[in-house]
Amino acid sequence: MRWISRNRGAVVARVAAACGLMLLVAMLLGNFRISTAADQAGGVEKAEAKKDDVKKPAPRPDSPEIPHAQEKPVGPPLSPQEAIKKMVVPEGFTVELVASEPDIVNPVAMTIDERGRFWITESLEYPRHSAGPGQDRVKILEDTQGNGKIDKITVFTEGLNIPSGVAVGYGGVWVANAPDILFYSDMDHNDQADKQEVVATGFGRADTHELPNSLTWGPDGWLYGWNGVFNPSHVKQGGKQFDFTCALFRIHPKTHEFELFCEGTSNPWAIAFDPQGNAFCSACVIDHLWHLTETGYYHRQGGAYPPYTWELGSIVKHKHQQAAYCGLLYLDSDSFPIKYCDKLLMGNIHGGALNIDSLRRNGATYTAESESDFLTANDAWFMPVAQKIGPDGSLYVLDWYDKYHCYQDANRDAAGIDREHGRLYRIRYKDTPHTRPFNLGKESDQQLIARLSSANIYFRETAQRLLTERDKAETRPLLEKLVLDDSAPHKARMHALWVLVSSGRLDAAFHQKLLAHADASLRAWGVRAAGNFKKVDPPIRTRIAAMATDSSPDVLVQVAIAARKIEGLDAVDLLTSVVIAGGNDPLIPHIVWQNLQPLLDDHADQFLELVKRVDLKTTPGLAAMMPQVAKRLLVRKPK
Repeated sequence: MRWISRNRGAVVARVAAACGLMLLVAMLLGNFRISTAADQAGGVEKAEAKKDDVKKPAPRPDSPEIPHAQEKPVGPPLSPQEAIKKMVVPEGFTVELVASEPDIVNPVAMTIDERGRFWITESLEYPRHSAGPGQDRVKILEDTQGNGKIDKITVFTEGLNIPSGVAVGYGGVWVANAPDILFYSDMDHNDQADKQEVVATGFGRADTHELPNSLTWGPDGWLYGWNGVFNPSHVKQGGKQFDFTCALFRIHPKTHEFELFCEGTSNPWAIAFDPQGNAFCSACVIDHLWHLTETGYYHRQGGAYPPYTWELGSIVKHKHQQAAYCGLLYLDSDSFPIKYCDKLLMGNIHGGALNIDSLRRNGATYTAESESDFLTANDAWFMPVAQKIGPDGSLYVLDWYDKYHCYQDANRDAAGIDREHGRLYRIRYKDTPHTRPFNLGKESDQQLIARLSSANIYFRETAQRLLTERDKAETRPLLEKLVLDDSAPHKARMHALWVLVSSGRLDAAFHQKLLAHADASLRAWGVRAAGNFKKVDPPIRTRIAAMATDSSPDVLVQVAIAARKIEGLDAVDLLTSVVIAGGNDPLIPHIVWQNLQPLLDDHADQFLELVKRVDLKTTPGLAAMMPQVAKRLLVRKPK
């Protein structure tokens, strides 16, 4: 801190010259303390402390008879048929049993493959903290008759220890099994794992409610997953060390490159993407719904923040029954009435319900508003851990089914955890037909491209993944044509674009058309793709630099993120231009700051010179960011 003592006067003078004396005084007289690496230590170690810093509910008479977050003793488990009778869903919908105990027990995660089969992870080991082999499994559930009933169950692999996420793709199956993310190959295609590969390792097991989870294919072709706030993790890869707690990570399916996409929230168990490719999660204890942007740092349930963080908040002001969520789904199915579509549905564990929130744009981000519940179970054992739209367009809900929902119960009465139940339900609208057996993997590229126009998100996402895996040169012109076809459904055009982006390259002429397109979604993804590629041709780089004053807040956000990723760009200049162009957008200044502040040790003079050229009274985003700048420059350590 000696540099600060010697140079504080010079820093104050420089900032005052750039932003005005009165504003600087307001900044420095505000109630803040300088946050440094020394006193915050990156946030990870402090997250390893006990959870005493988290606000707790008022004392209540916990006992084996009254589980945590319940108000009265819980009765015995209901049979699946009895449980269904107690469920309340909107008019026109019915709840049907697809599978249950003993065929599935303690189900944790699920996905649906290109044949419409359900892949489910089970955990009898929960809440075990130690790593090593266990008795948990990955199962394949199949309806071979097309009558909506599971009649074939295959154990794909076993010997796992709380497998908390599963995804199918790129020739195998991906499983989150802390401390590892595993990839299983099925070389002879007999639905039995033949080879296991550790893709990434170093995830913690300090809190087995917060293990790596929710493995989900993103629109950019990467595999995304969550880790929780009280589960410190240390992943080493390619000479890099990633130390983190609550973070959305992603893994490239071909190179296995590991990245942190954003950080913050609590212990989310869900990822959903909207038709523009924006990410959302549901979270526990704190606010329940979040819009997630690359490089963003969001409010934490507990633990310290990294130095100089300017945190982002949730997109909700309301609450549902109770704050324990699992699963999140963007409702997008032509089997549902339109009033339910294009909304977010999430599992409320303590509330025994499926909640719905609607979205509306708020500049570069969103605001969510509460809708009527989609399902009320009226059964304290109901635990909706995952939700998916199936090939028939119906909603499928995976139910752990246990009277104990929380770590408090697991720590107090591990022997009382139920290890005999588990259900998979289908919520079906009227007489929606069941799906006959099929295999998208055997369809041609042309047939899969046609699937991108499906009104069922299952077919669009699965076709996109298969086309990305194949990556045939002769198919690319067909996809480019669809992307640029203004008469085609917008969702189809976006999925076609994501196939191309996921390949890791774009034709230069096509890329230029994206960046100049009237549709802001296409422009934004043209910028985002370039950021993912990191190296682009000079004309593309020049075009992106010119987009720092784009009229779309979505484009501006992507320019801010790409500014430091694309080789050859003047990041400080671009970031300053973006925050000025963003006006009073609620998201842009935060994303600009996360990408700007690491540059200020060596580029503060350049930034302050740029600030001197503008009037802060007419640039609210920059004005909002300047208190962060003042704090950061007071601890600046130029090389």
